[in-house]
Amino acid sequence: MGRKKKNRVYVGIDGIDIKVNTTSILEENYYAFKNKNGEEIGTLKAVKDGYLLHLCLPKVLRNDNITPFTTTDFKHMESVLKYIQKQLKTIFGNEIYETVVRTCEVNATAELSDVTKTEPMLKLLAKILLTKGEKLFICATGEQTGKRYEAVKCLCSGQRIESIKTAQLSNSRVKLKLYNKSKEQNITDRGLLRIEFIYSSRGLKVAKTGKTLAEFLTPTSIHSLLEWYRKDYKDLLIARYWNNNDRYSLNDGYSVPIYKEMIEVIYNDLVAHEGQPLSVALINKNLIEIDYELFKRACKMYYPKLNSAQKAWARVQKSGEIQINMGVIDEFVSISRQIIYE
Repeated sequence: MGRKKKNRVYVGIDGIDIKVNTTSILEENYYAFKNKNGEEIGTLKAVKDGYLLHLCLPKVLRNDNITPFTTTDFKHMESVLKYIQKQLKTIFGNEIYETVVRTCEVNATAELSDVTKTEPMLKLLAKILLTKGEKLFICATGEQTGKRYEAVKCLCSGQRIESIKTAQLSNSRVKLKLYNKSKEQNITDRGLLRIEFIYSSRGLKVAKTGKTLAEFLTPTSIHSLLEWYRKDYKDLLIARYWNNNDRYSLNDGYSVPIYKEMIEVIYNDLVAHEGQPLSVALINKNLIEIDYELFKRACKMYYPKLNSAQKAWARVQKSGEIQINMGVIDEFVSISRQIIYE
């Protein structure tokens, strides 16, 4: 069998918020920034003590932001800066102003092997974040939920997660947004997962990206920020995935990867119900629909013979009552390696 094809993964910048400090008062409170093709790429709005410009950096160069502003775009850095400065001069004329970068969206955009894997991958990411008690806001569609963001402490069966947000984390540097990029862009033939960290002024200061727009838009500053993204991705997601030792705030030395914990939950229910694979599968539907391999491994642990385990998971699979997703966890690990090390 040949080697599996690697996922395409891009790490880069998307939107930035730039505070325009000025005493000038413009005629309008809202201005749209457009690229050379006439596509809107940013907005300038009046705020206290000046104006706030939200700009989508990739759209300065292309018509969408499916691929973020990556290191391959560094050769355009100077022209991007000149474009922004020219647009601001058109609006402010010869008035004196200062441009300070306030926040920046850094993301990894991964093209999954199958469009059906995006939702279970988001469920897995939600599960990882919930282990540390993060306050999650989930936008999901379902029979009872409709479509809206709701604060959650646990996941419910039947949810089809489209997007996950967190509040600002305790480090005051970053908040997370993880979402189905294909859904946002109305793409039906590719599964695009976006894992976005939004860095605050404090986060940018720690990453040493400079203060002004001219200081920020340099290869050195952007490289530093992308390295911090990789470090934070490792700490906030991967470390939690592999080391789940403080889920219950106990100093008991308990440390096991989340996937093993999920397998153990399913196994314990098989023991408690003396088998009954379909009943156990339905009880743990929310876990099993992340990756069917979890149920298969629990069956292998419970049944003394492999043949019995195979019959059990085949029966559940044929029942049609469980959505079968395979290889989601392996793909998450593969994508994460690319984000951190490549």
